[in-house]
Amino acid sequence: MASQSIQDFFHPLSGTISYVVADKDTNEAIVIDPVADYDVENDAISYESAQEILAYVETHQLHIVAILETHIHTDHLSGSFYLSKQLQVPIYVSEGAKEVYADWKEELCLSELYHFEHFLLENEQMDFGHSHLEVINTPGHTRSDVSFKIGDALFVGDSLSFHNTGNVDVSGGNAEKMFESIRKLYALKDSTEVYLGHDCLDSEGHPHHKTTIGEEKHQNEMLNALTSKQEFVDHRVECDQKVTPPKLIKPALEFNLTALHSGV
Repeated sequence: MASQSIQDFFHPLSGTISYVVADKDTNEAIVIDPVADYDVENDAISYESAQEILAYVETHQLHIVAILETHIHTDHLSGSFYLSKQLQVPIYVSEGAKEVYADWKEELCLSELYHFEHFLLENEQMDFGHSHLEVINTPGHTRSDVSFKIGDALFVGDSLSFHNTGNVDVSGGNAEKMFESIRKLYALKDSTEVYLGHDCLDSEGHPHHKTTIGEEKHQNEMLNALTSKQEFVDHRVECDQKVTPPKLIKPALEFNLTALHSGV
């Protein structure tokens, strides 16, 4: 049975966690949700965080075969375009990215959607080395969310957080769809290890970026195994009314959908 090494990279400014997942037998690997660095005051983009991933890849002699995004992010700029250029590998996003683009094209006066090499569909599968990845469509946080199941590991982006769920994002999120998506994830084995898209604090202020399906089914404060759809929708909508949109939503959407100013 194939096994993988999983290395996380934390981006303090956005709280985002990126991952490099490598097949131990072959050293073929993928990158999930890399981040670019953005200086708001000077409107300047740099790639120190992505370069940390490149250094790790070189040190461990990994062969990256693809870069995958769990969704079109609205709180930070993606490092995918930079890494794609440096490593000469494709970027995969979900089919839902086209919907996000259509929603914002006129309001943000967007140029053409970036020529992503592939748009991922529900239940689509891919291999890297001897490892097998399955795409699970999980819209709700945004229209474009997908999760990636690799063996007993599950990469959920912002659909789940530690003992909570992601918010319903202003870029086209939907609480009812989020409920259905998370219920779909809860059908996986309780032992499935869940790798989160953001570093989350527990009730005692300790950071967590990993949980399990079983733990979330029993301890998730927003949506556990007993929560009804209406209970979740009402609670999620009430909480999200108190949340302000991400500060970087406009530059993030423009950059992450079109690669404008990315240098590619």
